[in-house]
Amino acid sequence: MRIRLACFILLLFSSCFGFAQLEVTRFVFQGFAFVCSPTDIAPNSTIDAGSVQVGGAVGVEFCLKNSGPSAITVTAMTATGADFTVNPDQTLPLVVQPNAVSSPGAVFVFAPIAPGTRTSQISFVDDAPGSPQTFTLSGTGFTDFGLNSSVPDNTQSVLAGHTASYLMGISGATSPPGPAAFNGLVSFSCSNLPQGASCAFSPASVQLQSGNESMAVGLDVSTTAPPLASLHDPGFKLWYSLAAVFALVLGASQRRFKKIGLSVFFMILVFAISCGGGSSKPSGPTPTGIFQFTVNATSNSVIHSKNMVLVVR
Repeated sequence: MRIRLACFILLLFSSCFGFAQLEVTRFVFQGFAFVCSPTDIAPNSTIDAGSVQVGGAVGVEFCLKNSGPSAITVTAMTATGADFTVNPDQTLPLVVQPNAVSSPGAVFVFAPIAPGTRTSQISFVDDAPGSPQTFTLSGTGFTDFGLNSSVPDNTQSVLAGHTASYLMGISGATSPPGPAAFNGLVSFSCSNLPQGASCAFSPASVQLQSGNESMAVGLDVSTTAPPLASLHDPGFKLWYSLAAVFALVLGASQRRFKKIGLSVFFMILVFAISCGGGSSKPSGPTPTGIFQFTVNATSNSVIHSKNMVLVVR
């Protein structure tokens, strides 16, 4: 009885007052400053750390939020593997006040020691429910050129029929830290786009060379809206047929309208058939949903890719 009463009191307390829980997001550039993304990162999900030249390093910064009624203290941050480490200047313990965000943020360092995909399991240990929170950081090391996205979470959302705009970045290897700088023409393409979608890059290709190792590239993904009802739709063809039958019956019931009814019938029938055949149809509207597609950067036989996300509403 006492156990049930205690559970009831605990449930009542949690529903009325709530418990603080650490929320993890990325910083995004908005206006003229970096702010916390409104979208929390789901635990155990994979986070893109970008492409970094082997021998170089970049900080991967997180915003820690607390929407609960009591302070949260982050006591430890961990990272596995040799390519990712906790920023040596990170201040711990880090206290996140109620209804506030961490200041400063939580920073990991991505410094690839070899080319290719590099991963790490990172964790935040705190005194709130759900601790520790664990995520996967995934980045790419390169010795030639690397492809990055400047859009938060590599994701854009758009209404069907509109265009989603992304901002990409292409970087060539420099010396140092590499043994030689990259020189070459890099072109771009998309693959695995959803139905009714197409992409265009601006510029379509870039020339990377010493002194010009980094450039911004715009990417527009156009979608197709559902078509409006037209004379080509099967529903309208049904109305043609019904109208023809009506005219035929009317002509048959009244002898003087018989010829007129037959004429109308054949005219509508021919019109319906001619409208339905021979016209070119688009590939179809872009369906609603969440779609992952790939941006490819190619130079000679070398291809580097970046997974992007398109949300169609």
